Amino acid sequence: MRPSSRLRRTKGLRRTGPPKRRKRLARRTPLSRVPFAPASTPQRSKVAGRRCLVCGEAGVDPAHLVPRSLGGCDDAACCVPLCRRCHRAYDRGELDILPYLEPAFRTELAHALGHIGLVGLLRRVTGRRWVAADEAPPTGRATRQGG
Repeated sequence: MRPSSRLRRTKGLRRTGPPKRRKRLARRTPLSRVPFAPASTPQRSKVAGRRCLVCGEAGVDPAHLVPRSLGGCDDAACCVPLCRRCHRAYDRGELDILPYLEPAFRTELAHALGHIGLVGLLRRVTGRRWVAADEAPPTGRATRQGG
């Protein structure tokens, strides 16, 4: 059966000439860095006079357990005291601060848990990628013991 002539294309899909030159895109506003939002006054007062919870250095900054870009807030319970070196390592995911948070900073952990959930919090605080048990690759070992 032959398709009707109404359904046939009358023109091919190939271009008949060179592509048309378009107008060059130009930025209307200059590029500028967006300044980071400084810690809130309650966060600064919370860490004032404290030592870094990892290395014990005296000069500390309020480090957000959950950054604002991931849903963190300006609450004082959202930050812990870290020195600049430890804070940068934590932000890069190179520092596992979970052992230093327990048990003294449980309130902060619970607050962060409300923002990003358990798996997200573990990924953020430990710097490791946590996988759910049903998504984990097989280990090759038998799961049951006995015969």
